[in-house]
Amino acid sequence: MSEPDVDLSEIEFDHEELRVFWDLARFHAKLNAAPTYFGPTTLESVPPPAWAYGDSLEESDAFVARVLADERGSTTAPAADYAGEMPETGVLSILCDGSGVPRALVEVTRVAVTGDEVAEEFKVVYQA
Repeated sequence: MSEPDVDLSEIEFDHEELRVFWDLARFHAKLNAAPTYFGPTTLESVPPPAWAYGDSLEESDAFVARVLADERGSTTAPAADYAGEMPETGVLSILCDGSGVPRALVEVTRVAVTGDEVAEEFKVVYQA
């Protein structure tokens, strides 16, 4: 019996498992290497945005498997999906599987806008 399609936009990306993943990813990616004298930085306190790719659990899980195997990935989406906030190189985000489980910390390495399409390339910085 196959799993029913799930609307990934309804997955809750703000949960304890995400915070635990972020603490580990920050440490392993050496993002908190130098303590500050003025308290924690935003990068240390607030996890980057989390997201899942695809329209179903299967599509999202297959995408995550490919990204983890290659340690890099890419997406293409209509510019309208970004609501005016275009991606920037160097930005971190947390890639989740179809169930909302954090699987990798990724960094945008290239952004290309062609007509109405936005293509992003990213590399895996840390994977669970």
